[in-house]
Parts: sequence; C-alpha cells; structure tokens
Amino acid sequence: MKNPKYGVDELMELIDVFAVPEQTQKQIRALLEPDNCDAGVFFRYYNQRSKSEEFEKAYARFSGSKYVLALNSGTSALIAALVAAGVGPGTEVIVPAYTFFASASAVIVAKGIPVIADVDETLTLSPESVEKLITPRTKAIIPVHMLGYPSQMDKLMAIAKKHNLRVIEDAAQACGGSFQGQFLGSIGDFGCISLDAYKVIGSGEGGILTAKDEWMFTRAQSYHDTGACWRPDRYAKERREGELFCGENYRMSELSAAVALAQLRKLAQITKETRDNFFMLRDMLKLPPGVKHVQAADPAGLCGYTMALLFDDPEYSRRAQNAGLLGGNAGDSTRGVRNWHMAWYWEQILEQKTPTPEGCPFKCPFAVDVPKYEQNSWPQSMNIISRLATLGVNRWQSQEELQAVAEKISKGLLTC
Repeated sequence: MKNPKYGVDELMELIDVFAVPEQTQKQIRALLEPDNCDAGVFFRYYNQRSKSEEFEKAYARFSGSKYVLALNSGTSALIAALVAAGVGPGTEVIVPAYTFFASASAVIVAKGIPVIADVDETLTLSPESVEKLITPRTKAIIPVHMLGYPSQMDKLMAIAKKHNLRVIEDAAQACGGSFQGQFLGSIGDFGCISLDAYKVIGSGEGGILTAKDEWMFTRAQSYHDTGACWRPDRYAKERREGELFCGENYRMSELSAAVALAQLRKLAQITKETRDNFFMLRDMLKLPPGVKHVQAADPAGLCGYTMALLFDDPEYSRRAQNAGLLGGNAGDSTRGVRNWHMAWYWEQILEQKTPTPEGCPFKCPFAVDVPKYEQNSWPQSMNIISRLATLGVNRWQSQEELQAVAEKISKGLLTC
C-alpha cells in the first residue's frame, strides 16, 4: 500500500520508546522508507498476522495449557474468569488476606462477595482457613502465588473438588513458577497472569487467562470481547444458552502482544537464572537465631525474584527493614504506608464502598450474611506479615555481588 495507515512514522515512534539515539533513528528510517512498511490490520481479529493469536499459541505450548486468551491486564483476566465461572449476585469467592487488592476487587466487579481467608507461613492461602469459610454460597477459590511463592495447590484443589468449587489461580506475580512440575496458572480451572511492566515478564500492560474447559473458555471470551469478534459467526444466534451476554473490551493490543512474544521466549532462561541466584544467595546467608527462610509449598517451583524471611519477633523484623538490610510490609507499616497488598488496608471492602449509593453487591437482595470486616479480622495473617521481610534477587547479579549482599545482611542482622 502506498500510504498505509500504520507505516514508518508509527514504527519510528516505537523505536524511540527504546531510547535509540537520534542519529541511529535517522539511519533506520532511511533503511525502512524504501520498503514502504505496512502493519496492516492493527487488530487481533480478522488479521492473518495476529501477534495476539501467535502469543496465545506460544504460551499454550510453553505452559501446557489447553486454552489461552490474551487480555489487556491480569485484573481483566481475573474478572473474565470469575464471570465465566458463574460468579454473580449472592455468590462468594474466597481470597487471601495477603494479595494485591485487585484479587478481591475483581470479585466485586463480577458482582460477587469476597470472603477473605488467612494466609499461613507459606505466605499463601491457608487450606484450613479456606475450609472453615466455605458456605452454600461459595462459588470459587482464588489461590494467589504471592511473591512468586507457590500456593498449596494439592490441598486447595482437593478442597475444591470436595465442595464442587472452581479454582481460579491468581498467578499475577508468578509467571514461570511451578507446583509439583505444573506451571502456576495451569493447575486450576482458570489461571490468570499479569504482564504488567513490573512482573516476571511484561508487555507494558497485558494479561493471560488459561482454562481447562472449552465452555468455560468460551464464556471468558464472551466477557472479554462484547463485540463478539472471537466467534466463528460473529452475529449468529448463540450456540448454547449462556454463550452471549453483555461484557467488556479486554482485548490485548497487537503492540503488547508483540512485546509479550519476545518476553516469553526469554522466560525459561529468566526463571532458571533467577532461581540459580536465589539458591546461591540462600546458601551464602547465615541467619541468626530468630530468623528463618519462608518454607515454600514447593521450593523447586519458586520464581526466585524475592527471598522471604520470617522473624520470630515483629520488632526485630522492623529494625532490619528500617536499617535498610531488608524490605517488606512491616517496614511499610512503620513508615505509615497503607499498603494495598494487605486486607486490613482495603477500606473499599472494610467500609463496603461502592460507586453508587445503592451499595451493590454488598446490599444486593441476593447477598446473604455478607461478612463485616474490621482491620483486626485476620490476626494470623497480620502476625505473619508483621514478621515478614523480603530481599530482591535478580538474574544479573554476579557471584561476587551476591556474596557481598549475603555478608551485609548476615552481619547486619547480628547488630540491628
């Protein structure tokens, strides 16, 4: 095409995102202009060169997932999964007290009620707490693999099977991690992964939904694209009751998909190198009495970018963080940070805040015995998080750098 809608001008703006020097940009432009570059249909559907579709197929091969859908965020993936699973007015979904607020907010958006369970010292959902909170209204469980630490998926899947519940994995922070040889996000009925810029791999903004069941996947597609471009015959009558309903536009952009593809090709290497450094640093650290490593539900499946330590004494944890040896939520609390990774700061749920005065879904006529939460509703989780401290690990750290970190922390913990 002589004057494509998306051509060299648009491509040069993308190249500029990567901070390519101006002179090099001029050289690139001079090379590209004779070729009359054309991105074609910049849309995932009706596109023979769809990067979104290519990414979905690549992630399915990588993870062993049967069905994969690319979306514009991990939160969108959660909402689409919840709606597909039948969450709605009068239903409940169990979420952990330690997770980013979006895990609970997604339930509200789907018109369900989040029921907040304690975590245990794995930093993930306590199976015992989950079991106690199940009611006839419970529809699903959302295990969250926090900080790249796997949830106890064997126990949670057994509980779900016993009570006929859906399991929607929130693997936003755990792309590439695993539990007993299965990739996180591929174990439950649904898996939801974030490709936000700060996650294990990123596409600026983006998300992944995986599903095991074709019908559940169809419903997730329906919610993620209310325009129904995903259907073989877009405007045909629904093929089965429950296929078509009012949804959203959560489609992944072609630009995000292109970046996600490049990132996915590196994921295995990223995970291996980060894990290697995690375990090297762990072996180098000499922890004093009163400090221990968090025992992961499956140590071999850790993502490895965060090393989590538990202190016997919350004050010791705060001193270590305030001294700059470690990071974590206890230090945030000391500094007055209302960190939305902890349920006791979710005032939107504690105070049942809603965008309109009717108060749905909390005051929906279908909602029964809606939990009334206070800041001290999760003493077990609060105690664990108050004793938690963390240390970032990355794949680029050399052995010498890791040794220096280990010595600083090992010595510092003896005196702080």
